[in-house]
Amino acid sequence: MASADPDIQNYGAVFTRRWVVEVLLDLTGYTADRDLGETHLLEPSCGSGAFLGPAVERLIASAQEHGRDLRTLGDAVRAYDLQADHVEICRALCRDLLVAAGESLADATALAADWVRRADFLLAGSFSLVEDHQADVVIGNPPYIRYDDLSADKAALYRSTWTTMTGRGDIYVGFIERSLRMLKPGGTVGFICADRWMRNAYGAGLRELVAQRYAVEHVWTMHDVDAFEIPVSAYPAITVLANHAQSCAIAADTTAEFGASSAAALVRAVRADGFTGFSGEGVTAPLLPHWFDGGELWPTGSPARLALIEALNDRFAPLDDPGTGTKVSIGVASGADSVYVTKDPAVAEPDRLLPLAMRRDLMSGTFTWQGNYL
Repeated sequence: MASADPDIQNYGAVFTRRWVVEVLLDLTGYTADRDLGETHLLEPSCGSGAFLGPAVERLIASAQEHGRDLRTLGDAVRAYDLQADHVEICRALCRDLLVAAGESLADATALAADWVRRADFLLAGSFSLVEDHQADVVIGNPPYIRYDDLSADKAALYRSTWTTMTGRGDIYVGFIERSLRMLKPGGTVGFICADRWMRNAYGAGLRELVAQRYAVEHVWTMHDVDAFEIPVSAYPAITVLANHAQSCAIAADTTAEFGASSAAALVRAVRADGFTGFSGEGVTAPLLPHWFDGGELWPTGSPARLALIEALNDRFAPLDDPGTGTKVSIGVASGADSVYVTKDPAVAEPDRLLPLAMRRDLMSGTFTWQGNYL
């Protein structure tokens, strides 16, 4: 085993359950009924092969179904990892699958070495896939590493290369950005990773990038679901993004009861013609007419809440609008509300008084101003 990269204190490895892998392969269209020999599959951080193994199984089955010689599949897969032992594990996994399918040991070993390579996915010059191929499908579980766990030099290098890596975020933001930028038209990225970038300030740049150039196809929020081989508090979501114009999107809200059988049923439902929504054990998944725009926080919650937010966005202008002089914030943070928040319109000059809406003005569901000024 090679020594660890001194610029990284941990490698953020959290390994994914098989049923989650199968769901993501299905949702990204990497299915054995297609001629997968014509597609380019990328896995940015292959770990011990939780995604790569099932993907290669599907590739071999497709090649056999479509009469392809396995030795012609050298460009069909590219998988990367920073750790040498992970690279060797994944090469051995691919080799054994190819030998079991009838390939010679020598050819299987050579093909596996071509498929799986050691490289830092976030360093633009570390490998040539961008120059050689764009990806049809990117799949995986990117590493969970806070920027604070990187050396200052490595963090600065990543940030200067991938513009969405801002604030005090997590390295998976860069993995999502690079994966999106490598997609062919119509290509898809399917990840299981934390959804914090959708809700926090450090994800604003990535949300803006997705809104401007890509499409959200699926967001399955799975905070209480047993999605990984070890218990972790990672706020996971299955997220599928695509390189095409935004159309409708599926937002699944799950509970701890959601698992392999419910996920398989939901996949079958969304792939059927005329899908409008799904409800099953531990999951409700509405079809939204489109996704949310721009870099603002993406909402979460029940299907009814998401549908209401969509309807409000479609029907009304934003509340935070320089044109109307209105601003929405978490609060005035005056430090002395008893001094600075008043209902007395005569306490100061009129041009010094700002009408202030507060939470209790909205409690009834209809805006009823209580007469507060800042």
